[in-house]
Amino acid sequence: MIRLFVSDIDGCLSMPYQPFRLDRLSELAHLAREAGLPGSRADLPAISICSGRSYAYVEAMSQVLGLKTPTLFEAGAGMFDPVSAHSSWHPNFTKEVQERISDIRRFMEEVVASKPGLFIDYGKRSQAALAGGSHADLMSALTRISEWVASNHPGYHTFHTHISIDVVAGGLTKAEGLPWLAETCEVSMDEIAFVGDTNGDVGAMAVCGRSFAPANGDEKAKAAAGHVSSLNDIDAVLEAYSIIRDTPQVK
Repeated sequence: MIRLFVSDIDGCLSMPYQPFRLDRLSELAHLAREAGLPGSRADLPAISICSGRSYAYVEAMSQVLGLKTPTLFEAGAGMFDPVSAHSSWHPNFTKEVQERISDIRRFMEEVVASKPGLFIDYGKRSQAALAGGSHADLMSALTRISEWVASNHPGYHTFHTHISIDVVAGGLTKAEGLPWLAETCEVSMDEIAFVGDTNGDVGAMAVCGRSFAPANGDEKAKAAAGHVSSLNDIDAVLEAYSIIRDTPQVK
């Protein structure tokens, strides 16, 4: 039985740089209110978020959806509890990781200096991240950054979307964040469903009970998902929730 339904934000609940689909978010918010916390309703799994976005963005989205279940930011390096308004960092986010992320961020700053279409995301603490609307600049930066990280910081992962690059420490990916959330919510990993759309979500898909990807997901995410929707972003998320709700015993 799925007791906790977790979704990424970008590419799933919303599309970057596009207006929120407030009518569809309202539908999900209604479901979140009805479901409550994990186990409150046998017929409705609780709803949460696991996103690479920073604390402030995930906290705001938690408020939009009226969530009661803890949510994960920076790919699971941080957890926010909407009820207590308390946030905490994963035990794997050590001083050594902070120092390595600072070093990677300095290299990113050198890369961005020659690419006006990109900018550093200074809102993140546990990741070195950049974003921008120039696809050509992003792909060029991705090659340089991924090669440099592999040579200088083995064990760190370089993930990307069509508008961002995130370098994440091993042990602080979504694959480690979801078990932390599961332990906090007192559910098993088999009782979690996850919706993701990029290569940074593949690890999370492999460790949870059920996995979904929207039609707009990248090829790696769609290949890893147990179910690929014909719908995009939040339409696919609502469809995935309906599938779980209507077949609660299927894992």
